[in-house]
Amino acid sequence: EKSFEFPGISSRGVLAVSWLVPPSCSGREAPGSSEIHVVKRVTAAGAPKEVGSENQKSVGGGDPEGKTRMAEVKVLFVGPKEAGKTALANYLSGAIQNADDPALAPTRPTVGCRVLEFDLPRGNQNQENKTFTAIKASVEIWDISGDRAYEGGWAAARHNAIGAVFVYDGDKPGDDKDLDQWYKWFAEPLGLRESQCLVMCHHKGGVSRGFKPPSARSLAKVHAVQTNLEEKATVIRDEFDKFVAEALKASREKEEQGIIG
Repeated sequence: EKSFEFPGISSRGVLAVSWLVPPSCSGREAPGSSEIHVVKRVTAAGAPKEVGSENQKSVGGGDPEGKTRMAEVKVLFVGPKEAGKTALANYLSGAIQNADDPALAPTRPTVGCRVLEFDLPRGNQNQENKTFTAIKASVEIWDISGDRAYEGGWAAARHNAIGAVFVYDGDKPGDDKDLDQWYKWFAEPLGLRESQCLVMCHHKGGVSRGFKPPSARSLAKVHAVQTNLEEKATVIRDEFDKFVAEALKASREKEEQGIIG
């Protein structure tokens, strides 16, 4: 067996994650019940809190009435290397909320994956956005490295996710050409609907050029947005929060259909 242990960076503390991948796991097979565990969560005060395995969490669920606990949502950020996944994940989770300019906040290549946690609705939610569907959810963004050296852990990393955000560099010609493959690696095994996927064409410069939808056929009907942390960054949050609401709705519908069926 191969053992992967990658520290997560959380806006609520530190989340240490480990998973085990058997030799037979090619990156496309579903992980077994004992293969992925959240080891511990360290709170902002520094006190470790032991938690159960990821399998024991009702990610995308909650209590039947939705009254006593927040929905737990796990979303994957995937795509080619150096596309901007980490910068976007940091901004959306509030991990760089004290930065003067989120576009200039330093990032480094992701080792394996990072896990960032935050709650919705946000304290500074844009109330003027009439199309936003308010939800209460505890969100985990799993920022997964675009380096295929970590492919052996992808099956475990995607476990229990209810949505996937595909990020590519809009300023790098051809950076979207492999999104079909990323879709096959992450969305297909989870059986995600179109509403449970989102495409972000990310621009690292100060000016967003004319938007051209990604060429990936599998994402042709998936909602795609331009992102730029130097221009109207709050729009990115609005788009992501709406996506989380839609992904959670679709996840619950599939659960209900499974029970009825």
